[in-house]
Amino acid sequence: MITPRLQCIIDHTNGTKIADIGTDHAYIPIHLIQNDMAEYVIAGDVCQGPVDIAKANIEKNNLSDKIEVRLGSGLSILKNGEVDTVIIAGMGGQLISEIIDSDIEIARECKLVLQPMNAQYELRKYLIDNNFKITDEDIAIEGFKVYNVMNVQNGAQDKFETDFEYQIPKYLINHKYFRNLYDKKHREFTKVIKGLENSKDVDAKKLELYKYWLGELEKYESK
Repeated sequence: MITPRLQCIIDHTNGTKIADIGTDHAYIPIHLIQNDMAEYVIAGDVCQGPVDIAKANIEKNNLSDKIEVRLGSGLSILKNGEVDTVIIAGMGGQLISEIIDSDIEIARECKLVLQPMNAQYELRKYLIDNNFKITDEDIAIEGFKVYNVMNVQNGAQDKFETDFEYQIPKYLINHKYFRNLYDKKHREFTKVIKGLENSKDVDAKKLELYKYWLGELEKYESK
């Protein structure tokens, strides 16, 4: 089943030989092959359960000759030069950073399609600090859920002008779903601030940071 989140990832995927890391049900690899969007896909997952499900779905669609399923952690399942594009989606931004960092030379060889479920701020900081550039970014909506999809490749990118832009880059302001993203971040910051203010041991530095971020966010409200 191709949901709006998965469709957005697919729309930002362009390659001949593609790896889908954390493939789960292998919906993306199957769609890519069935729609002639790739010649070959490696579907990887760190858990045996999703690997078994992926294999069953691939066999059901008679695509075992075009999609190979591998059990293993992150990019360690790949050899140098084996694919030109890597999808890492449906996991936290911190984990995505760790996956890239663990096999960074393989990551540098490929176009990356990243869809973090959280910690977009940390992921953007990691990428730019480690000589990766975000070439495009999109937003997908599923009900009340808001997802960021990033196209990334090896290469230097100037750091954002302010720390807050790692939360919401200025290039997203005119996106049709910007308001959804704004509301999501506003709820997130407000929840953290209230939690910190009600804590017996207040982390004053963290509270100050989130109040700063909320203030910067609210400057975008009329845009």
